[in-house]
Amino acid sequence: MGLWHEGSEIEMLTPKKVFVDTIVTQLSLLSSGDLLETEESNDGPPRAKRIVVPGTYQDKNLHAVHFPGKGILMLEGSVIGYYQGHNVFGSCDVPGLVLDAHKAMHKSAAFTLSKQDRLRVQDGSIVELKRLDIGVNFALPDGVSVTRALVELAHEMIDKGMNTATYGYGETVYRNQHSQSSALKFYDKAKELTDNKGLPANLPNREAIMGFAKSVIRCEVVLRHPKLKAMEMTKPKDCTFTLLKSELENAIGRMNLKRSVRVGLTALDLRDVKPMYHTTYRCWEHGDDLETLLEPKAYKRQVAYFASIGFDITTAPPVSGEEIPLGDIFTLSNAVEPPPELWGDDDDAEAVEC
Repeated sequence: MGLWHEGSEIEMLTPKKVFVDTIVTQLSLLSSGDLLETEESNDGPPRAKRIVVPGTYQDKNLHAVHFPGKGILMLEGSVIGYYQGHNVFGSCDVPGLVLDAHKAMHKSAAFTLSKQDRLRVQDGSIVELKRLDIGVNFALPDGVSVTRALVELAHEMIDKGMNTATYGYGETVYRNQHSQSSALKFYDKAKELTDNKGLPANLPNREAIMGFAKSVIRCEVVLRHPKLKAMEMTKPKDCTFTLLKSELENAIGRMNLKRSVRVGLTALDLRDVKPMYHTTYRCWEHGDDLETLLEPKAYKRQVAYFASIGFDITTAPPVSGEEIPLGDIFTLSNAVEPPPELWGDDDDAEAVEC
């Protein structure tokens, strides 16, 4: 792997720390191909045929849409999830993933490509990328919950005037979620897995992979076609590891985060707190004596309000006093590589540069 300039925070960002999750491709067919009738559904757009490419693991399928009138085939899904049974981490080899996805579709007979189209797919020059999700996992500091870190991140992004959207109780934070160019997503991967039936029962190292997911914060940069076109990344072979790292750096490196998260704090989400009580909470959070700061009646009123939302400000926060800058968490220098034993046998060899 070629090294970045000395001092770069992504100098040590290795291929095994970066992965590509959702991929959407478009292929202009020379022939119509053969569609497995049992996999055809009528719930798609007019004249479009939706195709399911069944995977080995439960609910880990790829999906395609065939437009017979236009001779176009679109294929989408998490290729790493399809082959591994999970998308907690995986490969960042875009050309290889795109080729593997089309091979899986063809071999499953869900949609059989002609020999000409198979050769064109293998060449890679006629497959166009419509979406690419590039991901990394950030190490979670001891004593800091995913929820707490994401809540603080959301507050700072909102304070900075960033286009921010949040979902759940400190579960997901988006920047520019609905942009047709690119978006940035931070979320609790372990919570997502738990909410969606967890990992497949037949997955090797299932518990260890889930343990790894609980120890990290997931980050993904979503690149849509306008952005891919502007960056000259519409062809799989163009998506080199250097370009993937560059897009991660562009999205994450410029956030310039200033806030800190205090070790041991609870995950109270200030979005659930009336603005007039924010100052009181911040004072409590930093260990100030509220009975000294507030008049007795005001103190009683504040205690009652926080109790009504299930929060006790009469006891000191269970903190060590240590504060960790958000910029030390949400940074590419904090990206982690999964332990070697979590990779399948096919991945035991040293990863090559994407």
